[in-house]
Amino acid sequence: MSDNPAQTDAENHVEVFRVLGHETRLRLLTLLAAGEHAVSEIDAASGIGQPGLSQQLAILRKARLVITRRAAKQVYYRVDPVALEQASKLLAHLASTAAPDSPRLEPTIPARGRTAGSAANFARMV
Repeated sequence: MSDNPAQTDAENHVEVFRVLGHETRLRLLTLLAAGEHAVSEIDAASGIGQPGLSQQLAILRKARLVITRRAAKQVYYRVDPVALEQASKLLAHLASTAAPDSPRLEPTIPARGRTAGSAANFARMV
C-alpha cells in the first residue's frame, strides 16, 4: 500500500472490483444481498461446497465486502453496505463524467490468445 491517499483509494477500488469480477463471489454477494445467512445456509443455497465456499468467503472478508458475526458455533455473513456504496459512488462518478451525447467507442481489447497486448510486448514498450 502507498502513503499517497489517492493511490491507496485507487488500490482499494481495484481490489474491490477484482473481487466483484469473480462469478462465484458475485453470486455469493447476490445471495447475501437478501439478508444475513449462516454458512450452512450459504452452502446449501450456493451448491459450491467446502472448501471452495470457505475460500471465497475469506476473499470477500479480506476485501471487506461482508460482515460476519458469530453465534455459538454458527458464523453469519451479510453484505457490508458501506464498502459497496463506495464502489457504487466511484462508478456513478465515472458514469457522470461521460457526456450523454458522446459517441460510444468499441472496446479495443484484443481477444484471448493474441499476443499484441501481452505483458512481454508491454514490457518492451516501457
